[in-house]
Amino acid sequence: MLAAPSNPIPQWPPFVASAPGKAILFGEHAVVYGKAAVAGSLSMRAYALVTPRTDGLTRLCLPDIGVDTTLGALPSAAAIASLAHPGDVATLLSAALLPQEGPGRTATLTFAYLAGALLPASVRQSGLTLCVRSLVPVGAGLGSSAAFSVSLAAALLRLDGRVSAADSAEERQLVDQWAFRGEQVAHGTPSGIDNAVATHGGFLAYTRGSSPRQLGAAHPTRVVICDTRVPKSTMVLVAGVRALRDQHPAAIDSVMDAIGALAEDAAQRFADPSAERLEDHLRGAVALNHALLAALGVSHPALERVRMISAAHKMPAKLTGAGGGGCALALVPQAAAASEVAAVCAELAAEGFACYPTVVGGAGVQCAARVGAESVAAWVERVAGGGCGDLADAFAALSADALAELAPPVPSKLIR
Repeated sequence: MLAAPSNPIPQWPPFVASAPGKAILFGEHAVVYGKAAVAGSLSMRAYALVTPRTDGLTRLCLPDIGVDTTLGALPSAAAIASLAHPGDVATLLSAALLPQEGPGRTATLTFAYLAGALLPASVRQSGLTLCVRSLVPVGAGLGSSAAFSVSLAAALLRLDGRVSAADSAEERQLVDQWAFRGEQVAHGTPSGIDNAVATHGGFLAYTRGSSPRQLGAAHPTRVVICDTRVPKSTMVLVAGVRALRDQHPAAIDSVMDAIGALAEDAAQRFADPSAERLEDHLRGAVALNHALLAALGVSHPALERVRMISAAHKMPAKLTGAGGGGCALALVPQAAAASEVAAVCAELAAEGFACYPTVVGGAGVQCAARVGAESVAAWVERVAGGGCGDLADAFAALSADALAELAPPVPSKLIR
């Protein structure tokens, strides 16, 4: 078990911990067979506002998934430590406190586990409200649960006095370790890549069974994430690829080798000091990686439609994640104007797809009690229009545009 809580902060103002979602750029499916994959953090983030109470209650507010609950006594740190697996935390809670199956139940269990393990006695006695807003779509393969777990772990470790701004290697390693336990609550046996990306940011390469490695001085890159809204099952898709490999082992192994080689090559090229050379390479690699994945049978007509529309705007696209629907990622040229991005998004939206212009390769986890020159409390009250009866309720009602003001700054060269 990780070290026991220590040095809780005696008094604390409201603060925000945030963490990004993630997208896989190269290596889907081949990573299952021991090949490399490359993933990057998204500028789409989850934001956890933590406010103190004086009534001894613990309120969890997740307005984006319809959860607003007040928990009774949290599990003790000793009870958490006694669990055989983090996913067993449900045995320590009253069933009446838990939502039915779905993201709300998973998030509540993750919170109960991490809060039970990390909250110092002083905060348990006084109480707190934690309100999480997320701009990372749930269930889209973009790391929404990891963004939640990382922002939650960072917030609780800050209350425990072991994390300040979450900007040192030591603090981030601690956040990553606890966030992985949160991901175990959500997914049982996660790979660890989602929480690693959400914690450290930038681009990471990983191979199954090995620790992810940061990819040097990588360049943040503009992309459009397109959610086809076509339901998919990762388990079914992985099983289908396995069946195809059983039938044609030599051919499919060659495809896996090629996908792995693309990922390894991209991992090396992300350190190129020339953003223009990197972009030229990525354009071809994105198209080739998708073609190889399509050969495995994991594309979908909706994904091909995204590729066709994006290609007409000179934005090469590929599936990201398991495929079979789900999301695609389109590479936006550095020189593209905002109007060009808006045009491709409008065409994709006309097909019924949801589009998210974003940046991949940006900042990881952050904690802050100020937004520029303002305190977090003053910022929420101002943006919400003043007269806030409850800071968490005001935060819960903020628009996506308002929440985006909390995001780390995007490099000016990427703003058009």
